[in-house]
Amino acid sequence: MAEESHPAYLSPSELGTKDYWESYYARTLAHISHEAPSKDQNEDDAASTTSDLNDEDDPGTSWFSEHNAPQKVLHFLTRKSFPLSPRNTAHKKGSRQPSVLDLGTGNGSMLALLRKRGGYTGRLVGVDYSRQSVELARELQRVRGHSAYRSDSEDEDESDDEEDAEGEIKAEAGSNELPEEATSIQFEEWDILGSKALLSETGLEVSPSSSEEILPWFPYQDGGFDIVLDKGTFDAVSLADDAKTTRVCERYPDIARRLVRRGGFLMVTTCNWTEEELVHWFTGDRTSGDRLAVWGRVEYPRFRFGGHEGQGVCTVCFQRLGDA
Repeated sequence: MAEESHPAYLSPSELGTKDYWESYYARTLAHISHEAPSKDQNEDDAASTTSDLNDEDDPGTSWFSEHNAPQKVLHFLTRKSFPLSPRNTAHKKGSRQPSVLDLGTGNGSMLALLRKRGGYTGRLVGVDYSRQSVELARELQRVRGHSAYRSDSEDEDESDDEEDAEGEIKAEAGSNELPEEATSIQFEEWDILGSKALLSETGLEVSPSSSEEILPWFPYQDGGFDIVLDKGTFDAVSLADDAKTTRVCERYPDIARRLVRRGGFLMVTTCNWTEEELVHWFTGDRTSGDRLAVWGRVEYPRFRFGGHEGQGVCTVCFQRLGDA
């Protein structure tokens, strides 16, 4: 038998089902409704009322928090060496700021971090196939029910290192304050594996020919988003049991690639695959043509066990390339 061209499949799990995630986010929405501020409360009081939504026992708590993954990804995307960091783009007057798509946005907190503390003032879009997730993300943004939405003075738990990093970004990027209505994050329901929408095969500008091919939030004129984030969505897809010869996780990397413009970046965070396996899934054997190539990686603490070295989570940054 010929050797498989991809890593071995993961065993199916309830974490790969839509029902699980709908129930998961519905519980958090119920929690928010219970803590919902009255109509007479102002924004600051509302944020204070819902501030406990970051507790570890809340179903909507942030992904991979034990590895500090959100902050590490934020640091990667805002460091000077990353080409699209606000440190490099925000001071360019009149230029379009990088757009970001969050695949499987969950509670939307990663995009909130990028907006509030990362200096990303361009278009931010979060999508999820769970309607409950989208409703949750929209509600948390409305009431600023996650610490990622709040300023330094409102968030007493922010560490000195986080404050220093945020200050450095603002200092290097310059003043780029925009009114709140101009910096809101867009959250939309979308099933990446069930969509018939047109995406760019080349990473260049593309024009849909029919209404069913159109995604209202997709930047067709740019060929895709500047940055696409996946923070556990590929993990969930890999755990799905679709009872077919070809598992849906085999289709996912190609679709994710087509959401990124040529020259843009796709960052994938996983706790189910090794870095080597993740790279194989997303790059395959392609060395030419339209493809993804490893651009960088996020460093996490490593451990040794049984003579082997590893880490509990890995994040790889891919860049979409194409022949001229």
